Amino acid sequence: MEIIHLQYFLAVARHKSFSKAAAASHVSQSVVSKLVKDLEQQIGFVLFDRSSKKVALTDAGALFLAEADKLVSMFNNLASDLDSKYKQPRGKVSIGLPLMADAVSFAQLLGEFRRRYPEIETELCEYGSKRIELSIQEGALDVGIICRQPGNPDIFGAFTFSHEPLLVVVHPRHRFAGRKTVKLADLAREPFIISSSDFSLHDDIVRHCRQAGFQPKVALETSQRELMVQTVAVNLGIALMPRNVCEYLDPALVRSVPLVGPEIVHSMSLIWKNGRHLSYAARLYLDFAREYLTDWPARRALSINPAPPAASSRTDSTNGEKPA
Repeated sequence: MEIIHLQYFLAVARHKSFSKAAAASHVSQSVVSKLVKDLEQQIGFVLFDRSSKKVALTDAGALFLAEADKLVSMFNNLASDLDSKYKQPRGKVSIGLPLMADAVSFAQLLGEFRRRYPEIETELCEYGSKRIELSIQEGALDVGIICRQPGNPDIFGAFTFSHEPLLVVVHPRHRFAGRKTVKLADLAREPFIISSSDFSLHDDIVRHCRQAGFQPKVALETSQRELMVQTVAVNLGIALMPRNVCEYLDPALVRSVPLVGPEIVHSMSLIWKNGRHLSYAARLYLDFAREYLTDWPARRALSINPAPPAASSRTDSTNGEKPA
């Protein structure tokens, strides 16, 4: 028995005529008659009384009609039901975040996404940009943030949303702490606290130092941003960190000075793999993140300097005047 047997059976029952059912179904009457006859033979019951001009259901046909109608209705709604269930905002999305991500702003992004889609689980992995690219390429991550523009547009789709200069981060009593700017060449004798080699920022810093005529003296390579800051805070070296990260650092621990000659720009991009099927949850996150990151500078500014609370309009209960 196939669904087409039930569909033609219902058409005959509805029109009370084989010829009218055939016309409505855009097939010949012989096709309808044959398929209904085949159905009767398969179930072992006669479904129609064909002895008069109008075809009528037998008792068995009347019982079969209700069940056949349910089955055909379920079949007809199967695609739309599947589409509806498939597009429910639930599931899981795996996201790569780099060491030098702006923690406050990205936490706000994830919080907004969770508020809009509370049933979607987010799995966060903190890696270097190189590993994030590799993990997305291999399918271990759905999307990621990297600290550069992606190298191969044939492999990755990307949306670049931030360009931040690097600042020199030093101890408050360091000789550079009171300067307005520091040239890169001035750092030739300084011990560097630098991100580990699986981070793209490591390569950018080393490359620019070599172009300035020196190989940086590395005191510590680390994948932990907090360790980097704390190491500078005990005056064991200097670090180069993006301005958007430096804005959150405690000036009692470290100071940040603009780097010039040359300025090193730290870009950030949202990436995904071209041609890879993304789950509905991952596509929702990708669309949400792209929309959110379009206004990234304004959102960051608001997170650093939140709007003051509205002035209170409460009046004093004793004299009806607003309190001073």
